Amino acid sequence: MGLKSIYSAGDEIPAEHKSFYKEEGDKFVLDVEGIDDHPKVRGVITANRENVKKRDEYKAKVTELEGKVAGLPEDFDADEWTRLKAGDGGKPDEAIQALKDQHTKAVQTLKEKHAADLAERDTQIGERDGYIDRTLVDGGLKDALLDIGVNPELLDGAMASLRGNVKVQRADNGDRKAIVETDLGEVAVGDFVKDWSAGKGKAYLGKATGPGGNGNNGNGRVKAPAGDFGGSKEDRQKAIASKFPELS
Repeated sequence: MGLKSIYSAGDEIPAEHKSFYKEEGDKFVLDVEGIDDHPKVRGVITANRENVKKRDEYKAKVTELEGKVAGLPEDFDADEWTRLKAGDGGKPDEAIQALKDQHTKAVQTLKEKHAADLAERDTQIGERDGYIDRTLVDGGLKDALLDIGVNPELLDGAMASLRGNVKVQRADNGDRKAIVETDLGEVAVGDFVKDWSAGKGKAYLGKATGPGGNGNNGNGRVKAPAGDFGGSKEDRQKAIASKFPELS
């Protein structure tokens, strides 16, 4: 049985799974690392590329069609045109005008259909691009902030403060990466966050804990939390679980 991707309330999340979710607005969303490598997301990316390809094919067909009819009467019909030239009864002028009207209507209908198809595919591509980009930005930014030891209670605020600086860069082959554009050029998200933590970001960093108070049966010392906010990823996870057990 897999983990649910979204919960509407924190108390709905099983206790043993709470550490896997983060709060976004009024929802609790499964926090996934390496989202681009997940089979379902990879399928979305592949489908997105196919939609882009089909959209371009539609555009090419419309261009080709417009090129073919540009030099012809708007309602040209080859068989009817041949019959009229041979003088096969009727009034040629009226028949030709009727063919023009019919052809104009048919061409307009075809253009409208292609335009609607292209608009629908553009909408789908835009929605999928937005989802993939947001996931890539938030995932990279969160990992970088935790790596420098940001206080978990201030993590959402730090992400909100920095999110606007992060852009998604796409290669010709469709691959994406999150980067930050600075006066000195493009830098990786991790490097940008490290520089930020040395200045404006200092207020967001976790505070060191030590002896104090008269707890522990009056022995004058407070037990230090397990783990290390400035250590490895595993050490930071232990420190977070020790300092903020309600998040576990």
